[in-house]
Amino acid sequence: MQRKLGILFLVSVVLSFFAGLYATRIVPSLKPDNAQDAFTYVTGFLKENYLYDITDDDEHEAFVRSLEAMISTYAERHNDPYTRLVMTPLSVSPSNDESFIGMGIRFLFEGNNLRIEDLVTGSSLIGLLIPGDLIVGIIESGVPTYFNALSSQTEVLSYLTGNLGSIKTLLVITQDLIELEVTFEFREILTPTVYTKDLNEANIAYIKITQFSGGHSGSNGTHIVFDQILRSLQQSILLNEPEQKTLILDLRDNPGGSLSALHNSGSGELGIVQQLLPRNTDQILFSMVSANGTIQRFYGQSTTKPYDIKVLVNEHSASAAEVLAAALYTAGGYQLYGTTTYGKGVFQNGETILEDNVRNVRYSLSYTQGRWYYGDNLNVETDPLQVEHIPQLGIKNLSMPIYQGILMEDQVSLSLSAYQSFLNYYFQFEGATALRTDGYFDQKTKDAFIQFQSQHDLTPTGILNRETTMIIDNIYRTHLLDLTKDVQLQSLIERIKTS
Repeated sequence: MQRKLGILFLVSVVLSFFAGLYATRIVPSLKPDNAQDAFTYVTGFLKENYLYDITDDDEHEAFVRSLEAMISTYAERHNDPYTRLVMTPLSVSPSNDESFIGMGIRFLFEGNNLRIEDLVTGSSLIGLLIPGDLIVGIIESGVPTYFNALSSQTEVLSYLTGNLGSIKTLLVITQDLIELEVTFEFREILTPTVYTKDLNEANIAYIKITQFSGGHSGSNGTHIVFDQILRSLQQSILLNEPEQKTLILDLRDNPGGSLSALHNSGSGELGIVQQLLPRNTDQILFSMVSANGTIQRFYGQSTTKPYDIKVLVNEHSASAAEVLAAALYTAGGYQLYGTTTYGKGVFQNGETILEDNVRNVRYSLSYTQGRWYYGDNLNVETDPLQVEHIPQLGIKNLSMPIYQGILMEDQVSLSLSAYQSFLNYYFQFEGATALRTDGYFDQKTKDAFIQFQSQHDLTPTGILNRETTMIIDNIYRTHLLDLTKDVQLQSLIERIKTS
C-alpha cells in the first residue's frame, strides 16, 4: 500500500478546535547561529533592500513554510510519511477529545477557499452542504468577506471560530457554480474515542475504540473511558455466566494515538492492555526500540478474563491499534477478525518548536523515533498480524459519493461510479440487474435514478443533480452508522453464535 503523508494525520481540519485562534502578530523566535541562520539572514536582508514592505504576516508565513519545507524534505528523503510539522491551536478553553464545539467539517484549502471533504456526524451543516462544495466567504453584519481577498489561510480561519450557539452565514459555491448563502449554528459535536452500542444480543457486548488519547486537562483519556464502559458491561452482561459471553473489541478504522492510553508504565490509571491482559514477567506484551537504542518493554496487569474477546481490525487499523491487537493476539490468545491491518511498525514522538501565545498556535515537530515489536521480536511491517478474514460488504464497502456537477445520459465521469455502486446497494441490484460501475451514464443508470427520485418525491429527471445527491448523502450517512448494516460485524456475531 502506498504510504502518503497524512494517512494517519488528517490534513483536513475540524474548525471547532480553533476557538479563540489567530490574532494579529507573530515574531519567529529561533535563535540565530551567526550567519548560518538563513531565515534570519534572508529576512533581514530583504527588509533592508526589498522593493516591498515585509509585514509580520509575511514573516510568519515564510517562517512556517520554511519549517514545513525543511521537515518534509527530511521525511521524503527517508520515505517517512509520519514526520511532519503539527500546528496545534491553544484554545481559550481546554480541548476535549470526546467532543468539540464548532462547524464540524473537514476540508482542504484551495487557495484561501475551503473545499469540503466531509461533514462530521452531528454538524448542523449536514443537509445544507455536501462534500465537494467550496466555502468562499462569510457574511458578518450583512457585509460579505471573500476569503481570496484575505492575506493568508491563517486569517481565513480567524473568521470561522465561534462559541456554542453562535450563528454564522457562509458563502458557498456548489459544483454547479451556484453561489449559496448557508446559515448554520455552532453545536457541540460528540467525537468519542471509545463507546459501546447495544447489539441486541444477550451474550455479546461491543466496544468501539476510534483512537487513543492519553488524556489531558479537559479530557479523561481513552483508557479511563474504556475502563468505565468495560466495568459497566461486565456487570450487566459479561460476568453473568461468563463462559458463554463474548466481548467484541472493534479497532477498525482506528489510526492509533497515545501510547499512555494503552499502557501506563508509571502510577495512576491502568492502560487498556493492562486492563485486559494479565501480568507475566516472562511474556512481553510489546516493546519499543528508539533510534538511540533505548528499549522499553511493556507487561500486563489484570487477571485473566473469564469471558472471550474477539477483535475486529481492518486495513485502516494502525499504530497503537495494531499494538493493542498484537498484544491481545500473542499474549491473550484472542483471535483477530476482519482484514489485514495497516502495518505501521514505527512510533512517533513530539517536540515543541515554537509556542505563539499571540496567535494562539503551538508549532511542534512530530517525528519517527523508533520501531515497536510484538511476539518473538516481530514487526508488523514485515510480519503482519494473523487475521481470520471476513470481507467487508454493503454500505461500509462503498466509497462516499462526491458530487462534481450535473451528469446525464451518455456522459462519462469517474465520480459517477460511486453513485452507481450506491444504487446497486440501495436497490439490491445483483447479477443481470446490477448497474455498471465504470462511470458511464447509460440508460440503465438513468432508469435507476428515475426510480430513486420517484421514491423520494423528487422530479424524476433521471439526471444526477445536487438535489438527488443531498438525499443520497443523507441515506449514506444514516446507513453507515447503523450496526445492523455492518456486514463484517454481523458476520462475526453469527460466527460467535454458531461456534
